[in-house]
Amino acid sequence: MDGMANHNTADSSPVTEPSPDHQKRHHRARSIRAMQDDLPHHATARRDPRRASLALDRARACARIADDNKGRDILVLDLRQTTPLVDFFVIVTAGSRRQSRAMASEIDQAMKKLGEAKLGLEGSEEGRWTLIDYGDFVVHVFSPDDRAFYALEEIWGDAPKLDWQDPPQERPATATNP
Repeated sequence: MDGMANHNTADSSPVTEPSPDHQKRHHRARSIRAMQDDLPHHATARRDPRRASLALDRARACARIADDNKGRDILVLDLRQTTPLVDFFVIVTAGSRRQSRAMASEIDQAMKKLGEAKLGLEGSEEGRWTLIDYGDFVVHVFSPDDRAFYALEEIWGDAPKLDWQDPPQERPATATNP
Protein backbone atom coordinates (compact mmCIF):
# COMPACT_ATOMS: atom_id res chain seq x y z
CA MET A 1 0.00 0.00 0.00
CA ASP A 2 2.80 2.43 -0.81
CA GLY A 3 4.22 3.20 2.59
CA MET A 4 1.18 2.14 4.61
CA ALA A 5 1.19 -1.15 6.54
CA ASN A 6 -2.04 -3.07 6.96
CA HIS A 7 -2.71 -4.71 10.27
CA ASN A 8 -5.86 -6.57 11.17
CA THR A 9 -7.31 -6.29 14.61
CA ALA A 10 -9.58 -8.78 16.29
CA ASP A 11 -12.61 -7.28 14.55
CA SER A 12 -10.85 -7.57 11.14
CA SER A 13 -10.97 -3.84 10.42
CA PRO A 14 -7.77 -2.56 8.80
CA VAL A 15 -5.49 -0.27 10.80
CA THR A 16 -2.89 1.71 8.92
CA GLU A 17 0.35 3.10 10.22
CA PRO A 18 2.03 5.89 8.32
CA SER A 19 5.42 5.20 6.82
CA PRO A 20 8.44 7.17 8.07
CA ASP A 21 8.40 9.21 4.82
CA HIS A 22 4.75 10.09 5.36
CA GLN A 23 5.50 11.11 8.96
CA LYS A 24 8.35 13.38 7.82
CA ARG A 25 6.15 15.06 5.19
CA HIS A 26 3.37 15.53 7.75
CA HIS A 27 5.80 17.00 10.32
CA ARG A 28 7.30 19.36 7.70
CA ALA A 29 3.83 20.54 6.62
CA ARG A 30 2.82 21.04 10.26
CA SER A 31 5.98 23.09 10.97
CA ILE A 32 5.36 25.28 7.92
CA ARG A 33 1.79 25.92 9.07
CA ALA A 34 3.15 26.85 12.51
CA MET A 35 5.09 29.68 10.85
CA GLN A 36 1.88 31.10 9.46
CA ASP A 37 -1.01 32.66 11.31
CA ASP A 38 -4.59 31.61 10.71
CA LEU A 39 -5.85 33.74 7.87
CA PRO A 40 -9.29 35.09 7.20
CA HIS A 41 -11.02 33.47 4.25
CA HIS A 42 -11.28 36.76 2.40
CA ALA A 43 -8.53 38.88 0.91
CA THR A 44 -8.16 42.53 1.83
CA ALA A 45 -9.70 44.66 -0.86
CA ARG A 46 -7.23 47.07 -2.41
CA ARG A 47 -10.14 49.45 -2.93
CA ASP A 48 -10.21 50.27 0.78
CA PRO A 49 -8.29 53.55 1.16
CA ARG A 50 -7.56 52.81 4.82
CA ARG A 51 -5.69 49.63 3.90
CA ALA A 52 -2.57 51.36 2.56
CA SER A 53 -2.50 53.79 5.47
CA LEU A 54 -2.75 50.94 7.97
CA ALA A 55 -0.04 48.96 6.14
CA LEU A 56 2.26 51.99 6.24
CA ASP A 57 1.63 52.48 9.95
CA ARG A 58 2.43 48.82 10.59
CA ALA A 59 5.56 48.90 8.40
CA ARG A 60 6.80 51.96 10.30
CA ALA A 61 6.06 50.19 13.60
CA CYS A 62 8.17 47.23 12.43
CA ALA A 63 11.01 49.60 11.55
CA ARG A 64 10.84 51.17 15.02
CA ILE A 65 10.88 47.71 16.64
CA ALA A 66 13.94 46.84 14.57
CA ASP A 67 15.55 50.08 15.73
CA ASP A 68 14.71 49.27 19.37
CA ASN A 69 16.47 45.93 18.82
CA LYS A 70 19.63 47.65 17.52
CA GLY A 71 18.92 47.02 13.84
CA ARG A 72 21.04 49.03 11.41
CA ASP A 73 20.47 50.76 8.08
CA ILE A 74 16.68 50.56 8.40
CA LEU A 75 14.65 51.43 5.33
CA VAL A 76 10.95 51.54 4.56
CA LEU A 77 10.37 51.45 0.81
CA ASP A 78 7.08 52.49 -0.81
CA LEU A 79 6.46 49.96 -3.59
CA ARG A 80 2.88 50.95 -4.44
CA GLN A 81 3.86 52.51 -7.78
CA THR A 82 6.41 49.79 -8.53
CA THR A 83 4.58 46.47 -8.07
CA PRO A 84 1.02 45.30 -7.43
CA LEU A 85 2.26 42.50 -5.16
CA VAL A 86 3.21 44.41 -2.01
CA ASP A 87 2.92 47.99 -0.82
CA PHE A 88 5.90 48.37 1.52
CA PHE A 89 9.22 46.73 2.31
CA VAL A 90 10.97 47.12 5.63
CA ILE A 91 14.67 46.32 5.24
CA VAL A 92 17.02 46.07 8.21
CA THR A 93 20.46 44.68 8.98
CA ALA A 94 21.06 42.56 12.09
CA GLY A 95 24.55 42.06 13.45
CA SER A 96 24.12 38.39 14.39
CA ARG A 97 21.83 35.39 14.00
CA ARG A 98 20.67 35.79 17.56
CA GLN A 99 19.81 39.44 16.98
CA SER A 100 18.01 38.56 13.75
CA ARG A 101 15.85 35.93 15.47
CA ALA A 102 15.10 38.24 18.40
CA MET A 103 14.14 41.08 16.06
CA ALA A 104 11.88 38.86 13.95
CA SER A 105 10.26 37.48 17.10
CA GLU A 106 9.63 40.95 18.56
CA ILE A 107 8.13 42.16 15.28
CA ASP A 108 5.93 39.08 15.00
CA GLN A 109 4.66 39.40 18.58
CA ALA A 110 3.89 43.11 18.16
CA MET A 111 2.03 42.55 14.89
CA LYS A 112 -0.01 39.75 16.47
CA LYS A 113 -1.03 42.12 19.27
CA LEU A 114 -2.20 44.55 16.59
CA GLY A 115 -4.21 41.81 14.89
CA GLU A 116 -1.92 41.56 11.86
CA ALA A 117 -1.76 38.03 10.45
CA LYS A 118 1.50 36.98 8.86
CA LEU A 119 1.28 35.01 5.64
CA GLY A 120 4.67 33.41 6.13
CA LEU A 121 8.01 33.46 7.87
CA GLU A 122 11.13 32.20 6.13
CA GLY A 123 14.80 31.98 7.01
CA SER A 124 14.51 32.57 10.74
CA GLU A 125 16.54 29.47 11.62
CA GLU A 126 19.53 30.47 9.52
CA GLY A 127 19.37 34.13 10.54
CA ARG A 128 20.96 35.32 7.31
CA TRP A 129 17.79 36.61 5.64
CA THR A 130 14.57 36.42 7.57
CA LEU A 131 11.47 37.36 5.63
CA ILE A 132 8.16 38.04 7.37
CA ASP A 133 5.28 38.46 4.93
CA TYR A 134 2.21 40.36 6.11
CA GLY A 135 0.64 40.69 2.67
CA ASP A 136 0.62 44.46 2.25
CA PHE A 137 4.09 44.82 3.73
CA VAL A 138 7.09 42.52 4.03
CA VAL A 139 9.88 42.74 6.61
CA HIS A 140 13.39 41.67 5.56
CA VAL A 141 16.00 41.17 8.29
CA PHE A 142 19.44 40.58 6.76
CA SER A 143 22.90 39.72 7.90
CA PRO A 144 25.35 42.35 6.59
CA ASP A 145 26.77 39.99 3.91
CA ASP A 146 23.38 38.85 2.64
CA ARG A 147 22.02 42.39 2.53
CA ALA A 148 24.97 43.43 0.36
CA PHE A 149 24.59 40.33 -1.82
CA TYR A 150 20.82 40.62 -2.44
CA ALA A 151 20.80 44.45 -2.51
CA LEU A 152 17.02 44.84 -2.38
CA GLU A 153 17.27 48.61 -2.07
CA GLU A 154 19.14 48.65 -5.39
CA ILE A 155 16.73 46.26 -7.10
CA TRP A 156 13.82 48.42 -5.93
CA GLY A 157 15.86 51.63 -6.36
CA ASP A 158 12.97 53.57 -7.93
CA ALA A 159 10.84 53.10 -4.82
CA PRO A 160 10.68 56.12 -2.53
CA LYS A 161 12.29 55.75 0.88
CA LEU A 162 9.86 56.72 3.60
CA ASP A 163 10.51 58.25 7.01
CA TRP A 164 9.74 55.71 9.71
CA GLN A 165 10.95 57.47 12.81
CA ASP A 166 8.63 59.19 15.23
CA PRO A 167 8.73 62.94 14.81
CA PRO A 168 10.98 64.61 17.36
CA GLN A 169 9.05 65.50 20.48
CA GLU A 170 8.91 69.20 21.13
CA ARG A 171 9.99 70.03 24.62
CA PRO A 172 8.12 72.71 26.44
CA ALA A 173 10.12 75.86 27.01
CA THR A 174 11.44 75.99 30.52
CA ALA A 175 11.11 79.15 32.45
CA THR A 176 14.41 80.69 33.35
CA ASN A 177 14.88 82.28 36.71
CA PRO A 178 16.15 85.88 36.58
